[in-house]
Amino acid sequence: MKIAQAFNISILSYNVENWSEHKDEIIDMLDTEECDGCQTDYFKYHEQNKIPPYADKLFEILQPALKEFDGAYPKKFDIHNVWGQRYGRGGYHQLHNHGALGYSAILYASLQSDHEATTFFAPYLDFVDGNMIEYVPEVEEGDIIFFPSCLAHQCRAVQSDSERIVFSFNIRNA
Repeated sequence: MKIAQAFNISILSYNVENWSEHKDEIIDMLDTEECDGCQTDYFKYHEQNKIPPYADKLFEILQPALKEFDGAYPKKFDIHNVWGQRYGRGGYHQLHNHGALGYSAILYASLQSDHEATTFFAPYLDFVDGNMIEYVPEVEEGDIIFFPSCLAHQCRAVQSDSERIVFSFNIRNA
């Protein structure tokens, strides 16, 4: 019997060097509002086509990661939207995706050992038992992951008293 792996979904990860040196400066610029389970600045900037005050500094810090992503991504790309999210105890982000095309990214800006990374779901069910297939990447504070925008994902409810903070953005073909 011949076995072939028909599909592969790539999630790329990168550790941002010296994140701890920049962390407080970036997080201090984050001004969030309450929104369905978490606090975010997404609607404050995205709906008005504005750029958050931390965006330039954040992308300056992320240049090595973006350069490496550029080497792996097959097309020229642009970054669309950037936003931050805070999660306190019980905070969550329901199952969602970021659209049909491109990649998205999550920078784990403040992630303690008792926090969970984002849970991703395969775009198909397990062929044996029909259940959803989950993937939780191994990440630590200062890691950024790049994933297909269409991939369903969520932040499960935070079970910690320490705040979980992420910054995200979308990547589209130029």
